[in-house]
Amino acid sequence: MPVNINYFRKISRWLPVLLMVLIFQNACKKENISGPVVTGLRAISPAPNDSTLTQVTPGQIVVIKGYNFNGLQGVLFDGYSASVNTALNTNATIVITVPSGILFSSLSSDVANTIKVITTHGEIVYKFSVVPPPPVISSISDEFAHGGDTITLSGSYLYTIQSVQFPGDHTVTNVLNADTAGASFQVVVPDGITPGDADSAAVITEGGTGKAPFNNTYGMIADFEWGSPTFGWQYWGGIMGSDASKFPGGWGNYIEIDPSSEIGANDGAWYANNRAVMIASSAWEGVNIADPPANYALKFQMFVKNPWTAGSLEIAINGNFNNLATYAPWKQTSNGMFMTNGWVTVTIPLSSFVDGSGKPASNVSALTGGNPGATVQIMLYNNGTTPVVNFDAAFDNVRVVKTN
Repeated sequence: MPVNINYFRKISRWLPVLLMVLIFQNACKKENISGPVVTGLRAISPAPNDSTLTQVTPGQIVVIKGYNFNGLQGVLFDGYSASVNTALNTNATIVITVPSGILFSSLSSDVANTIKVITTHGEIVYKFSVVPPPPVISSISDEFAHGGDTITLSGSYLYTIQSVQFPGDHTVTNVLNADTAGASFQVVVPDGITPGDADSAAVITEGGTGKAPFNNTYGMIADFEWGSPTFGWQYWGGIMGSDASKFPGGWGNYIEIDPSSEIGANDGAWYANNRAVMIASSAWEGVNIADPPANYALKFQMFVKNPWTAGSLEIAINGNFNNLATYAPWKQTSNGMFMTNGWVTVTIPLSSFVDGSGKPASNVSALTGGNPGATVQIMLYNNGTTPVVNFDAAFDNVRVVKTN
């Protein structure tokens, strides 16, 4: 069959035009793909718990609902980028974890409470409530502070604070020195607070409410007050005092460890020279001795008057020197010195009472000798080579409390 050369020449003239038309049509198709649309969020849990959400918190796994999610490039919550796993996503759903590092205290108004979805063919900003988790209070610098005292509350998610409620319905809205990461803040204690056995301070934020014991006498084993059912002192070891000019801001009687001379190297004679707080045996309120020690803590108030630069407090329960807890806060300071500006709360987890290999007891019963409570000894040792000089500290309100 003869080949028509003129026919192919005519076609070849039009090939560039046809090619341009095809490219133009394909570009139009791409341009006509609409941007992503978000219609809502739901929980990741299967039915019947896969309910529509009205707010989310950092660390929460959620499903973003909508369409045109193909070509997903990124998702931002309050301006913070979330990790995208394309294998979990479809054109209509995005399974994603809300970023945990959102600093709510420093969000600008244009990104707060927004979810931004970015794809290859567009993006959308969806208004949605992103709130911090409920605040967690891990410690209060002075759990028995008086009205007018400034205390520090430490923990996590301590931002967007709306108020702090103290026992007796005393509310404070002015907080001081709030950490931008939500790790701590300060507040002035209001007047009119009295101790009780169920009292706590509550921090209210946009994320919820967190509580911690404050002026709470539950679990008290020694308050050193004459006539008190929790007097607790064994009448030796340290010095009973009540001089408010020496240790101001206290609650009456205290026990003072104030050796009359320096403590030389490797001196463990805790029983001499006013070097111990000796607490009598009593039933520990609310303690199940079958529980692991990690569920409880020994707490006490302490006022360290002079710089503490050597030695340690060794603490024994039930006279058991095979399971001691050691407290030497000067070792954790940058300058090797520890001193308090007034009374502070010290927390010693019962899991810190360890044997020679560093292993805690299997349960509280192993610490108390099987009894519902036991004696407690707080003793000043010097296991180092540097003398302990001018140590002077007071102790009060010793208690055993549940922490977990």
